[in-house]
Amino acid sequence: MKNSGLGRALRLVIGLGLTLLAVSPALALGGAAAKSGAWGLSSHVVMVLGTRGTVCTGTVLAPRVIVTAAHCTAGSKQVAVAYFEDGAPVLQIVTAVARHPGFSRNSAVSVDIALLRLENPLPSRFQPVSIDHGGAAGHIGESLTIAGFGLADERDAKSAGTLRTAEVELLPKLYPRFLRLGLDSQLSSLAICKGDSGGPVFAGGSGAPVLVGVVYAAERTGKAKACGAAAQAVRVSPQRGWIDGVMARW
Repeated sequence: MKNSGLGRALRLVIGLGLTLLAVSPALALGGAAAKSGAWGLSSHVVMVLGTRGTVCTGTVLAPRVIVTAAHCTAGSKQVAVAYFEDGAPVLQIVTAVARHPGFSRNSAVSVDIALLRLENPLPSRFQPVSIDHGGAAGHIGESLTIAGFGLADERDAKSAGTLRTAEVELLPKLYPRFLRLGLDSQLSSLAICKGDSGGPVFAGGSGAPVLVGVVYAAERTGKAKACGAAAQAVRVSPQRGWIDGVMARW
């Protein structure tokens, strides 16, 4: 592999023995396992790696297009996605990155999403998700699902790399472009952690998953440095025009 940064990232994936195809319930919310649902999220979600050593999460919008957090791509000379196929690790090189024009590396709150164009299509087992048209995540307490490859315990680097999910609630306040997610009754426990950035926020109940948001940050909890009780996400419905425009150009 020519790029030593990505080579190190992939060796980390292999060295930790990560099972990227497995979906495990997240244990962070209240310390109890959350239901992982029946959507088969491993067919919609991949790991995003950068040469800066970044590990993030991304969601499949098309066989060659992934949506993730823009900050996951900033500063890396090369970005790739990783997954396991037939038990072997696969690294897919990203040939184009489109960061939302509303993203700023110097602001704590910006439209922190990016699209990645892959060199080759993903295997057929990966299925693109639908994007919300604006009807979801409209009331406080609404049930949503988050997913990511982040740390289960910020003190244990080896706890990263397994795709985990958790059922969360839409927290106050309602914002036109952003979401706050967690469990209102358990804000002293951890919801998301390092590596979950770029991960999806899904609505859909018993139907097919609908992408509502992209996670970009954690609200710090107590002495936690990498994890937070609440997740912050960018709503995707207001960004559909930009997303559709980029995908049409690609």
